[in-house]
Amino acid sequence: MQVPRLLQTASFRLTAFYGLLLVSCFILLLSISYWTLTSALRDQIKTKVEEDLHSLSIEANSDGSAAIVQDIADRLRLTGIPAGFYYLADTNGKKLAGNLDNVDTKPGWQEVPFSGTITTTLEGLDDQDHRLWGQGHILPDGGFLFVGQDAVRALTAQETILNSFAISAAITLLVAAVAGAMLSLRFLRRIDSINEASQKIMSGKLHERIQSHGTSDEIDRLSANLNELFDSNEALLESLKQMGTSIAHDLRSPLTRLRQGLEETRLKSVTTKQYKQAVDQAIDDTDHILSTFSALLRIAQVESGAQRSGFTLCDLSGLVEKVANTYVAVAEDGQKELSADIIPGISFLGDAHLLVQLFANLVENAINHTPVGTKISVALNIDQSQAQFVISDNGPGIPEEQRLRVFERFYRLDDSRSTIGNGLGLALVAAVAELHHITISLDDNKPGLRMTLLFP
Repeated sequence: MQVPRLLQTASFRLTAFYGLLLVSCFILLLSISYWTLTSALRDQIKTKVEEDLHSLSIEANSDGSAAIVQDIADRLRLTGIPAGFYYLADTNGKKLAGNLDNVDTKPGWQEVPFSGTITTTLEGLDDQDHRLWGQGHILPDGGFLFVGQDAVRALTAQETILNSFAISAAITLLVAAVAGAMLSLRFLRRIDSINEASQKIMSGKLHERIQSHGTSDEIDRLSANLNELFDSNEALLESLKQMGTSIAHDLRSPLTRLRQGLEETRLKSVTTKQYKQAVDQAIDDTDHILSTFSALLRIAQVESGAQRSGFTLCDLSGLVEKVANTYVAVAEDGQKELSADIIPGISFLGDAHLLVQLFANLVENAINHTPVGTKISVALNIDQSQAQFVISDNGPGIPEEQRLRVFERFYRLDDSRSTIGNGLGLALVAAVAELHHITISLDDNKPGLRMTLLFP
């Protein structure tokens, strides 16, 4: 037989477990309470019986068994409904006094029912709610004295405790079952909504998301994390789609040029020099294609986050100064000016090689995509306890609507398509920045572009 889904949920099993645990605690509490109350009532009855027996025994010891016959009669007459039960017999076993007809004449404590050989003049004592608890004593003259009490109150209290705890345990189990069912139904509805959204996403509806209930519980947190995962996957798929299109677009021209050059060489070239020139051009085109793929592999490696485990404390000031000194001559060759303002002693936990690549790509990008006479400045300072790297220029800048897109793979501004490059330099910068949790912002330098990197 198949078990209903409701009973298979973790919430129902957890509720059932706590329900059983609570019932077990009830049983333990019942056992302790039952034993404590029974002992207290037993001790109370035993104390009263012993006191009464001791009082009568003292008198019998001094004056004999016959001396306490009147005392027993007086006690029974004064109490009306007997608070105690008495049986006094002589040495021959003949009853002398008391409201019990027959008692086993043995000393010590006895707990016996009001039935069989023990009979009294009162009716109704032979049912199961009444039991005789008492103590027998052999008197010095050979007589036998028994003093007892009806234990109905103790037995009733015991029964009341058992009934109350049985009802409480039943109610606890019922409440636990109902609560478990309600929680499980709510849990199932929310899990079903997660499954439904996941299935829609797997079927191709990438914009589908899991609905949040605003309760901030573990299901809501799971839904939020899954939605972030779906957002990341959607962005990744969109990036792959765009990258595939960009690769096809950007590599089509060099591959076409490579094929045409080789074909033209085969048809027209006749001298060794012409063949050598064709081979050199083919090698250059192949190197350009390989550099594009190398850059893509480098970006993928950085985005995987595998290099984060190798982070060390780097001299950030030294790295920026090294890059700036390297590119001063490059800028001069392009008739541009590169200046640096670096505060020494700034450190940062990261990958030194990747950080050098990041700074180099930014400086090289500024040099390659600005006109002659452009002034480029590099600065490293502290802003509100954060290291801040700023690179700015007075060139043409980037239109505001395109500033975020320059970090996409293969994306190039129209003015930059005539320059050397494959559109992957800033994509690598973005990957390295994300690996190090560096925040990048692009602003208008009026004129030119100002790029700010905040190091956490």
